Amino acid sequence: MADSSLSSTSTSTPFTFERLCELSACQERLFTFLRFHKVLFNFHGRCERCVNGFINIRHDKLASEGQIWRCSNTRHCNSKIAIRKHSFFSGSHLRIHVIVKIIYFWTHHYPQHIVLHETGLSDKTLTDFYNFCREVCSVILQQHSQPIGGPGTIVEIDESKFGKRKYNHGKRVDGVWVFGGIERDSTPPKCFFVTVEDRSAATLIPIIKQYILPGTTVVSDCWKSYSSLRDEGFLHQTVNHSIEFVSESGAHTNNIESRWNALKKSLPRYGTRKDLYDSYFAEYCIRRKFLSGASDPFLAFLQLIGLVYKPPQPPTQQHEQQPALQLATATVTHQRNDGLLSTTPTAPTSSLTQQDVATFDLGFQIDIDSDSQPYQLGTGGDIST
Repeated sequence: MADSSLSSTSTSTPFTFERLCELSACQERLFTFLRFHKVLFNFHGRCERCVNGFINIRHDKLASEGQIWRCSNTRHCNSKIAIRKHSFFSGSHLRIHVIVKIIYFWTHHYPQHIVLHETGLSDKTLTDFYNFCREVCSVILQQHSQPIGGPGTIVEIDESKFGKRKYNHGKRVDGVWVFGGIERDSTPPKCFFVTVEDRSAATLIPIIKQYILPGTTVVSDCWKSYSSLRDEGFLHQTVNHSIEFVSESGAHTNNIESRWNALKKSLPRYGTRKDLYDSYFAEYCIRRKFLSGASDPFLAFLQLIGLVYKPPQPPTQQHEQQPALQLATATVTHQRNDGLLSTTPTAPTSSLTQQDVATFDLGFQIDIDSDSQPYQLGTGGDIST
């Protein structure tokens, strides 16, 4: 009989923390669950090093999880593969069941002081793993965001200052400028947000041309940097906010203004570093697009992790891969050490540019496979001594 803990995101039964704890109590069940959701990987097969042996799971007291993928040809081949290799868990001394619980806490917005109490981790370690979760969001959005707008559509644009008030009152003086746009009447909303150094035309116009399609009707306030939009191939409408919120022609930026409020409420109240604003914007998008409406947000986010962290494909398989399936080939390995023993991960330094990380399109599609089948380890995949 199938293990109910392996059920997909289409199940009507919520995946509670109690179920996760029961699953984590048995390492074999937990690893099977993670392979089912493609977060850990099945390396069973013929050994690529010696060709004569087969890679199976074996007990190994020296391995971090007490087991390892190892070639059966032990006399002539010493090929070993860590259980965590290429996965989200690679590069950490933390036990896998602890990391899975951190993912669960992050997905469900558990207050940080509760997570620290339940896990016994340091504040720095927990922050690092929360950054890793947001990095997954950033990579998904960077890989699959699309330009918005087009002829016959309206895109509202605006810029806003994110930061804190000096002495907790007055104008915001410390923070970063964020430029964004939203396509009106799009369901789900299509929008983008980009951190910028300044609000000059030299900075904003290239971003507009990159993320808004030509022929779009662009609505903005009367900021001087937007004055050349008509010359750039856009229809341009303005509203003077010092006089009115809706112009006589009906132009307004109410949608993007309300989006700023939602974005700012989604940020931590204190201690947000300027260089992490982009990742928080990406998190906001992922939660709205994939997690808020999912039957189970935790299982949905595990599948997104599986889209980012994947074993590299052999060249022959890469050529055979269909374009529609290429969205699942993004791999993040630059932050982790795939060795059996490694240091605790530090906050990631993504290779993505700020604009790429911050930009997202709530209209893109990523197939969350609700009918995926569990991995079949075969006769050689069982634990053996």
